[in-house]
Amino acid sequence: MQTKDLLIQKLDNTESKDLITKSLLDLFLEQVQAQPHKEAVVCDHCEHECLTYQELANISSRLGDYLQHLGANVTLEEAEDFEFPSPLITQDRLCKQPCSDNLAYVIYTSGSTGKPKGVMIEHHSIVNQMNWLQSVCKLDHNKVVLQKTPMSFDAAQWEILASCCGSKIIMSRPGTYKDPEQLIETTIRHHVTTLQCVPTLLQALLDTDLFHNCKSLTQIFSGGEILSKKLALQCIEVLPKCDLINVYGPSECTINASAFKVDKNAIADYPEAIAIGTPVHNTQFYILNNDQSLASVGESGELYIGGVQLARGYINRPDLTKERFVNDQFSTSSGDAKLYKTGDLVCWNADGTVQFVGRVDNQVKLRGFRIELDEVKVAIEKHDWVKNAAVIVKKNSRTGYSDLIACIELSPKQAAVMDQGVHGEHHLSKQNKLQVKAQLSNLGYRDIDEENCVPGQIEIDLPGKTPTEEQRRLAFTRKSYRLFEGGAVHKADIMQLLDRQITDVQTDNFADSRGLDALSLTELGEILRYFGAFHSDERLLPKYAYASPGALYATQMYLELVNIAGLNDGYYYYHPGRHQLVLLNQIDSKEKTRIKIHFIGKRKAIELVYKNNIQEVLEIETGHMLGLFDKILPPYKLTIGDANYTPEVNEKILCPDEHYYYLGTFDLVPQLKPLSIEPVDIYVQSHPGKIPDLPAGLYKYKDRGLQKISDDIILKRHVIAINQLTYEQGSFGIAMIGRSSCKWANYFAMGRKLQHLQMNDLNLGFLSSGYSSETGNDLPSAKQITKILSASHEEPGPSYFCIGGRVSDEQLISEGMREDAVQMKGPAELIKEDLRNFLPDYMMPNKIIVIDKLPLTANGKIDVKALEASDKVNIEMAQRPIIKPRTNTEQRIGEIWKKAMKWDSVSICDDFFESGGNSLIAVRIINAINKEFDCTLPLHTLFEAPTIEKLARKVDSDEVELASRLVRLSSTGVKNPIYCWPGLGGYPMNLRLLAEKININRPFYGVQAYGINQGEKPFSSISEMAVEDIKEIKRIQPNGPYTLWGYSFGARVAFEVAYQLEQSGEHVENLFLIAPGSPKVETNNEAIDGNQPVFTNKVYVTILFSVFASTITGLALEECLKVAKDENSFASFIAIYKKLDLDLVKRIIRIVHQTYEVKYTFRELTKRQIVAPITIFKADGDDYSFIESHSRYSRKTPTVINLKADHYSMLKITGICELVTAIQRHLETA
Repeated sequence: MQTKDLLIQKLDNTESKDLITKSLLDLFLEQVQAQPHKEAVVCDHCEHECLTYQELANISSRLGDYLQHLGANVTLEEAEDFEFPSPLITQDRLCKQPCSDNLAYVIYTSGSTGKPKGVMIEHHSIVNQMNWLQSVCKLDHNKVVLQKTPMSFDAAQWEILASCCGSKIIMSRPGTYKDPEQLIETTIRHHVTTLQCVPTLLQALLDTDLFHNCKSLTQIFSGGEILSKKLALQCIEVLPKCDLINVYGPSECTINASAFKVDKNAIADYPEAIAIGTPVHNTQFYILNNDQSLASVGESGELYIGGVQLARGYINRPDLTKERFVNDQFSTSSGDAKLYKTGDLVCWNADGTVQFVGRVDNQVKLRGFRIELDEVKVAIEKHDWVKNAAVIVKKNSRTGYSDLIACIELSPKQAAVMDQGVHGEHHLSKQNKLQVKAQLSNLGYRDIDEENCVPGQIEIDLPGKTPTEEQRRLAFTRKSYRLFEGGAVHKADIMQLLDRQITDVQTDNFADSRGLDALSLTELGEILRYFGAFHSDERLLPKYAYASPGALYATQMYLELVNIAGLNDGYYYYHPGRHQLVLLNQIDSKEKTRIKIHFIGKRKAIELVYKNNIQEVLEIETGHMLGLFDKILPPYKLTIGDANYTPEVNEKILCPDEHYYYLGTFDLVPQLKPLSIEPVDIYVQSHPGKIPDLPAGLYKYKDRGLQKISDDIILKRHVIAINQLTYEQGSFGIAMIGRSSCKWANYFAMGRKLQHLQMNDLNLGFLSSGYSSETGNDLPSAKQITKILSASHEEPGPSYFCIGGRVSDEQLISEGMREDAVQMKGPAELIKEDLRNFLPDYMMPNKIIVIDKLPLTANGKIDVKALEASDKVNIEMAQRPIIKPRTNTEQRIGEIWKKAMKWDSVSICDDFFESGGNSLIAVRIINAINKEFDCTLPLHTLFEAPTIEKLARKVDSDEVELASRLVRLSSTGVKNPIYCWPGLGGYPMNLRLLAEKININRPFYGVQAYGINQGEKPFSSISEMAVEDIKEIKRIQPNGPYTLWGYSFGARVAFEVAYQLEQSGEHVENLFLIAPGSPKVETNNEAIDGNQPVFTNKVYVTILFSVFASTITGLALEECLKVAKDENSFASFIAIYKKLDLDLVKRIIRIVHQTYEVKYTFRELTKRQIVAPITIFKADGDDYSFIESHSRYSRKTPTVINLKADHYSMLKITGICELVTAIQRHLETA
């Protein structure tokens, strides 16, 4: 296909022109003669009134005669279907019979200026179109065509004129073209076979979940917009027996100028936009470059169309007609042949079909590249969540450049959101951080002081405000896990999980139960502390030991106490932030003892975020709280008793109904019998390919076994959009079905059951992902489980669904917010992240705006002009004034801000959250500021001071404390603290598990090396390190006795600190050296490089790798040894591998380089001797340490305890228990 002739031939579809000498009237009368008694037109909104072909001809003839009698003046009532004005016909003399070159009709189309243009279509043009529809598309007497497009639009003409091909026409009710449900009903009612619609309408039809019922449809014509491959696949899947034909054509070329029938067997290989195909009969396509030469295969050019379907021109617009209808340079005929200049960019494929690229006037130049907006639109619509998209360009007043803005409409079937249909803006984008701000503001707390409703109120500070390590561990391991990084799950894991429920273990020791009167205030405080907030330096938000939908914690707990722990009898509010009981009302009671727990939901806390299913959400949260009680009460020989429904208690606890929801009341009673909760059926779904010994499907858990009931499962699209990534990572799901005869108790029971599941010791994590509704607002997962159960002859009911998978030890012990990051991202942010994976940088939108419904033109296409002018877009694009950093503090914070946000410039008025910041970036910025200014801003500072200007004020104020290198890893205990030095590199985070597990009534501090923080230069000797570390220690503890521990290399520093303290007259109580020897590294080049800290020394590189990875084996090490040639290459590898800040990695490398001695020879300690008792906890496989080789270092012979754990595992889950047990036993016997 190299020659011009072959190119023209490929794009020419000239057929016999004999048939187009006829007029439309000729075509219609042929059908009247052939089938006079067949139904021609059926009116859907006139009690199905119909006309036969003969009746239609008679009426048409009479109407024509009457119009001629009147002088052909047509009076029409004003109707919404007539979108454009049309000039009156002024011609006096009319032809009795139309000829092929007579004008058939004038149709108005909007121009780029917005002024409609009248396109003049002649008889031979429309006759050619109808002949093509009849001969190629089989539009004949067997077809039933739905006429639903307003007649002022191009596509309506062949719907109206389908009678000229012998088809039955169904005249739909007014407005059907924009009502998908009504359109489907009409199609089904009249057995419609042929439907045409724009892709936007086709998507709306597919989104109804009813379109599959249109079994009569045999052909769908899609045109007017780009038909995406994704939409075509959906259509084929829903209606596999229906042909899908993509049509293209400007009004100036009489409806359809080309067509492409989608091949179901080949669509997988199609591009993302379906081709517009080949020309219709007697039509030619030419694709021309800017120099008017023919474009090659795959080369974009403007499409010019020739042939019999070309319009006569624009009525009363000779100038515009001359501009758009140009001479046909390729014509060989002697006539005045014309080509229509479409303004459309296309290219042709190797198979002779034409590919639409976009509009010539829709090309923009951004970032140095020429971008086709339609190409970006098609790419965005490829995303599963996107129903429709439009791409526009807006000037950025701040930068002066143009921004690419993608406006998207979510697919409700693929990207469900909470409160679907009435959702707030925060469910579409987390930019305004409404939910996070609600969480931080603790709206769920009751502000008794502000209410001023309890004169002279009594507030009782409960014992145990500082949580124990056990309480912290339970709170932080019970997470809503959104990542599953612990490996595979097997059937045995699920069976073990379900067989070992809390209800099963509370079945004995009832004989030694005790009464409520034995409960002390201390014990009551311990129990209630589990329901308070837990804080961590790594978190913006507080953590709770039980789950709450939306993490809003809007359910309040009130205690009705009689003769308990010496307290006044009365109704008390438990304040989880203050760990207080607040007496609201006294009780005059004759009973001996009583504890009732009343659960109340606070409207203000929940209604700010949710609109639907509020009662259900609060009842589920109550269930989680009950599940936590089930876990913590057995050691106290107590349990949760019967449920009661006593809403009148709201008056007693001063909770007016207009502000509070009464949820339920439960007795707290002695444990005299096994725990009994309302019945809940468990259904387990195995995700395809995720559990090796459990095939995909839905299983019922019954009699401690799994019975398969269906191959169908809850799919990814059935969980809300922001949880779908978790679904992909998960291995299984669990659906709970409430079976209580007491309707109001079902959601309690299901929440309680999930809390039980979450508090397991099997490293299985869960994320709640949908529930049913009592008010008709079921989430998609609930609809799907109901559908599956019904089809499997299982009784459906109230449901609660969660996703499950295996989590790692690191996830379990983490006190950070990695699992909560989703709260900072909505569909808009997540879609933008996904687009980065398949869109080149120059095509990436600067901003994604989610719009409930994109505006449409009257013919159903996306109205880009209306979108550009919409308040939504203009508000989103509004910019604050640019104010550059002025002070030194603002400039330094600005540099941190730019680096964290990946910006080129900043304004001190930029709001962190409105600019796209999230919790992970927040932690990074605050940590960087604290290091830069040697201060201790708390992580939540960004909520109080979200701009550079406000942060600078915080830093410059007197409120900021100096930062300490002593990292408090545990605050529990009243004895003198433990000071522990970490291994090589000096980063103390790997000591966290040891600090958490050890329980010897002492706070635990990890001593961070000097040099980790930005701007610090590592010390050149251990002696200098010790001097500075002692200064830090004495800020916390001015005098001894001191307890010093050191791990690995940290043992050297601990030893030196002990020596210097003793030399100054201080007393060191204990010196523990944990794994002070070095791990054995197998290598062949030690003889070449010795102990030198150089990157040609593989021993050094291996040890350096272990500083970050806590291992000296594995594939990652092998790859590191291959690529690490110097500091930069090593640091880059580690930064990517461990997701660490590159500068932080380099600072740790320099500390290691400064202090590295592979044999631990202790040059600077040869003359030192320690008085304090020394205990060595030796790791399996380590070399001997300095202290074992040189007895003169210690006045007493050190105690050596050999452990089975190796150098690295002793600080991990697998070895920590052995180390902790050894330490505790040694302290007990010492």
